[in-house]
Amino acid sequence: MNENMPDNAHFYASSVADWVTTNDKRDLRELLKMMDKFGYPYNLFLVPVAHDANYEIKMYQPQVEGTKWLGYFETKKGKKK
Repeated sequence: MNENMPDNAHFYASSVADWVTTNDKRDLRELLKMMDKFGYPYNLFLVPVAHDANYEIKMYQPQVEGTKWLGYFETKKGKKK
């Protein structure tokens, strides 16, 4: 992981229909590909606990102190032409 990121942190992405986290087998690149494939706009968060830690999700957001919102993303599939 990045030197500015805690070892036990993970990324969490959520839309109105889906959610995905990074883990031992899925990196950020794979998470972003999955969210793009699902086709809904989503928010991305950096969560400062291990991916397998128990925590609440409220209004599609992790409820962990120190969580950082990284942005809102529209997928290529979800955009109207």
